[in-house]
Amino acid sequence: MSTIVVVDDDLFILQLLSEYLRKEAYEVTSFSSGANLVEYVRSEEPECLILDIMMPGIDGLSLLTELRSFTEIPIIMISARGEESDRIHGLELGCSDFLSKPFNPRELVGRVKAMLRLYRLGNGAPGDPAAPTKPDNICHAGNLEIDADYRRATVDGTEISLTSREFELLLFLASHIERPFGREQLIQHVWNYDFFGDVRVVDDLVKRIRKKLAEHGSSLLINTVWGFGYKATVSKI
Repeated sequence: MSTIVVVDDDLFILQLLSEYLRKEAYEVTSFSSGANLVEYVRSEEPECLILDIMMPGIDGLSLLTELRSFTEIPIIMISARGEESDRIHGLELGCSDFLSKPFNPRELVGRVKAMLRLYRLGNGAPGDPAAPTKPDNICHAGNLEIDADYRRATVDGTEISLTSREFELLLFLASHIERPFGREQLIQHVWNYDFFGDVRVVDDLVKRIRKKLAEHGSSLLINTVWGFGYKATVSKI
């Protein structure tokens, strides 16, 4: 049974969405604030998260940023303001989809189903014919070494902590040094399915990978190809 987490400070909406999801046989855990949410997601690893933007204390966008530092589960943002800037900012930070209030709860349930279906296709279990294939060898790019079998990336022997999607994108680009790829191409190769969201999630993913590479002194760089996408290069310095 899939576990869905719903986070909203409006108790009526929290109860309404939880009831609709439970009718579809989902297991639902609800939070009326962001307190303890990150710890829960780390320990319980739910399959999908519905997250309100405007909440007292820590807001939804701040929670999204923290969550995306360690998980790639589908996260659907909801907001009463419905402003385009909120939608764009949420997508840039890595949310999978965005709904403006008020909305039909059945639409949300439909989007949850679509997200879970696509997420499972992109993260198939070993032996599952839908599972993405992984290279059998070790990729070297400057002082960066990526072991695809053990899903480990190291710089001069020091391991880099990467989320599943960060690892996949880094491995793909490092395996094609100097070759530029458009955002849509990267989504097709890394997500391994027809992406249900905004291509700018690639920009956020690259930003996070760049930061981690720089912190570890990697000689591999991810360069922007203006008006197109990205490519990996190796610094000779």
